[in-house]
Amino acid sequence: MNEELILSLRGIEKSFGGVHALNGVDFELRRGEVHALLGENGAGKSTLIKILTGVHRPDTGEILLRGNPVTIADPIDARRRGIAAIYQELSLIDTLTVAENIFLGNEPVVTPLGVSRTRQLYADSEAFLKRFGIAISSHAVVGDLGLGQKRVIEIVKALAINAEILLLDEPTTGMSRAEIDTLFGIMASLKEKNVTMIYISHYLDEVFRCCDRATVFRDGRNVGRFQMAAATVPELVRAMIGHTVSGERYRPAQTADGAETVIEARWFQSAVMRHPVSFRVGRGEIVGFTGIVGAGKSELAGSLFGAHRKTGGELLLHGKPVRFRSPHDTRAYGMAYIPEDRKSQGLILSDSVEDNIVLPHIEQIENRLGLLISRKKRAIAQRMGERVRLQPPDVRMKAGNLSGGNQQKVVLGKWLTAEPDIILLDEPTRGIDIGAKAEIYRLMTQMADAGKTVLVFSSEMEELLSICDRILILCKGGIVGEKQVGDATVESLLTLALGADCDE
Repeated sequence: MNEELILSLRGIEKSFGGVHALNGVDFELRRGEVHALLGENGAGKSTLIKILTGVHRPDTGEILLRGNPVTIADPIDARRRGIAAIYQELSLIDTLTVAENIFLGNEPVVTPLGVSRTRQLYADSEAFLKRFGIAISSHAVVGDLGLGQKRVIEIVKALAINAEILLLDEPTTGMSRAEIDTLFGIMASLKEKNVTMIYISHYLDEVFRCCDRATVFRDGRNVGRFQMAAATVPELVRAMIGHTVSGERYRPAQTADGAETVIEARWFQSAVMRHPVSFRVGRGEIVGFTGIVGAGKSELAGSLFGAHRKTGGELLLHGKPVRFRSPHDTRAYGMAYIPEDRKSQGLILSDSVEDNIVLPHIEQIENRLGLLISRKKRAIAQRMGERVRLQPPDVRMKAGNLSGGNQQKVVLGKWLTAEPDIILLDEPTRGIDIGAKAEIYRLMTQMADAGKTVLVFSSEMEELLSICDRILILCKGGIVGEKQVGDATVESLLTLALGADCDE
């Protein structure tokens, strides 16, 4: 590995309202390496990235770029210095072509009248794509591309302004396994050309696969530096959360033998489901539904909750057929749904935590005139905040100011207030840190132990193996297998999820 330091941070500190986001951070980045930033949400990773991209300035400390002290004034200055970030939220324009997106605002050649020379634009784009071995046409309309291809175009767009340091923030979120493989291949190509990358991810398997070194942050400090070739998962986890995660399972596996069947689907199908499905889940069970991207997990979850029109079969609750006209009808049957997209579907980010928690239960805290009783609202929210271990425990905070893990706790708390009998959770731990995941697992275990029926829809197979009693495997919209967790491995689940038996 190249030992040349392209970036050094010394004694970086940054506070917001008296709270230390970064506390005496030292960090070094070698030219041509892929360096992981690890840590729970709130550990300081995002603040560090915002300092490197010029969004924030450090209160104290020094930044050296290529050996020279620099002050990064703003994001434009960062890009001018060769630092570019690729975030989860894409900045591409779907109606433009790949070439137009790559050089948007940075057109290579213009006529004296200021009109872009289209031929040169596409030629330069093709050269960039070919240089890095990317098999995407520069004439393709971005809106027609898959998520993985769009992320690749974001990277090429950064390289087009001669970026030498790429900051990749959760780059594989929502991508299929094939798209991830393609991305990692491109990253390997970039390494060979001495492009340096900072890689932020909650997925340790990805970090071991593509990173050379890792720095772990906790509570605003860097608490460990690791060579990935010699590191182990337990020591990385211990560094991130400050203690050991014990055991592979979060609860002993239960059996549904003799238990009341609470929810049953008989050839159930909705307008968004490609195939009918049949299954049953008993009281006190945690049952997982898994599959690769596009398998139909979210479509099934939403359909069970009444978000999509039923087109065939039956859905039975406690042995009786039901038909939901809308999600509102499900509340009367004791159902709750935690959606995949918590920010747009599960929360009102501009409202306080307490307003979000009591939203489905307004009628319980209104007086006869229909006015909210603030004291009662605060008490309900505080009790639920304690139950889900909200951090920080201030229910007056805006939901949008919480970390991803704590936002998910608020969504859970909102529905747990109603004490539902059936809980559907769609990708409940996506994008949250290890500590917050453990809290979500604890809540799921408590619900099942209290006799609730829990259905978990997740692409994280290791997660399902650690928390579920049974796992149903989906492929192309249909259920293609079922495994008791004692008989299941990631390999056996993937074999079914990717198998030839699930062809259309």
